[in-house]
Amino acid sequence: MKKRPRDNTFNIKPIFLMDIGVIAIAFFAFCLIKLLSDNMQLSGIQKGIIVLVVISVIVFIASQFMLTYVRKNIQVFLDGIQDVADGNLDVKIDASGPYEYNYVCESFNKMVDELKKSRKQQESFTDEFVHEFKTPISSINGFAKYLVDTGEGIETEERLNILNIIADESMRLSELSNNTLFLSKLEAVEIITDKQEFDLTEQIKRCSILLLPKMEKKNIELELYLPELSYSGNQGMLEQVWINLLSNAVKFTPEHGMIKVAGRKLPDGVEISIADNGIGMDEETQRHIFEKYYQHNNVGKVKGNGIGLSIVQRVVTLCEGRIDVKSKPDEGSTFTVFLPD
Repeated sequence: MKKRPRDNTFNIKPIFLMDIGVIAIAFFAFCLIKLLSDNMQLSGIQKGIIVLVVISVIVFIASQFMLTYVRKNIQVFLDGIQDVADGNLDVKIDASGPYEYNYVCESFNKMVDELKKSRKQQESFTDEFVHEFKTPISSINGFAKYLVDTGEGIETEERLNILNIIADESMRLSELSNNTLFLSKLEAVEIITDKQEFDLTEQIKRCSILLLPKMEKKNIELELYLPELSYSGNQGMLEQVWINLLSNAVKFTPEHGMIKVAGRKLPDGVEISIADNGIGMDEETQRHIFEKYYQHNNVGKVKGNGIGLSIVQRVVTLCEGRIDVKSKPDEGSTFTVFLPD
């Protein structure tokens, strides 16, 4: 098929031109009928036949005019659809034309914008995923080669430090793989299944106990202010919310810091807040923290995979809830999760 030269913007022909054309034809027909009626001695049947013929001609011309107009505007949409099918996502249809087409134009443009955004997210996801995988793999490879090249000449203490680094990077790589797989599954889910009512307070306490060794290692004090709370939902998904939020709090809180977990029952749901007095975040960081693989500049030597908060947000969204964050640099952060009944 022959390719036509294309612009990225398509214009719908104004409908008022067609209206003017139809009005002009109707006016001409009226004048013709009036002229025939006034200046010709015709019988009633003959006049009726003339009027019928003229009206038929008017209807035919108007329908052809309208059909041509509609075909041209439909072709605009077909050209736009073909461009999108060919991979051109910069296509726009001008929505400033006739009001009959505005809704369709705006819907088409919105669809193309969503496809374009999806493509960018996919490309960004691939680049960031590859980068995040390369980092621990390079560390493991580099230190392993160092051990091999050094052989018996390396001190036992240094060898143990390097082996610990390799173990940590391997664990980080494993967590990255597991979290990425879990997030991809969450993104494919639209409706939560396996819902059941459970003790939310007990679940949060269990998650806190799982992280106690890490807290004790940094001498972090944990305070729980949790009344008896229950919730109906998927236990496994919500467990990931509390583990990720608590893990982040531990990760970014310095030694001898404090983490507070509080909950309360609201008329339309439950609210859980997890606060720390760690390194905190600036406003720019807060705008991006729920993006996949995003890691802010304040992390220093703290390593993560940038997926935990994406998982948290996705689970909360599936629960039709919301998550808010308040934070200031060097003052800590507070994440508040609301889960509706």
